[in-house]
Amino acid sequence: MKRTILFALIWVAAMACDKKEDANPQPELNSISVPYRQMTSIPTSGSDLKVQLKEVNDSRCPINADCISAGSAKLTLTVSDASNQVDVSMDFKGEPKSNTQAFTLSGVNYVLSVSEVLPYPELFKTPKLEDYKIGVSIERK
Repeated sequence: MKRTILFALIWVAAMACDKKEDANPQPELNSISVPYRQMTSIPTSGSDLKVQLKEVNDSRCPINADCISAGSAKLTLTVSDASNQVDVSMDFKGEPKSNTQAFTLSGVNYVLSVSEVLPYPELFKTPKLEDYKIGVSIERK
């Protein structure tokens, strides 16, 4: 009887450690680097869109500092196609689920994702706006 209980406990522990693979893995979006104030072409399904980083207000906690909150980088981008353009504003907080912004351009719905904002602030060193680059991907919905 003791052996049966011991075997059952080992079996339950082994099953609890079994990794479950996600049934619907999300496709990895390729991020394109967009420099400050330079038009950059980003491929989307169906057409290419032009993206320009127009404004950066970076209040993230510097790398070599202790802060109460992580802060965020407020970004304003202009996205355009062959005939229209739209301004897209978002807060980059460094959390994957909160770094997306939906927008509509020429009647088509898109989702813009920001993967990184560089350079990261440092204590006693303020980056120039011209030094900023962001990693952007756009997906058509």
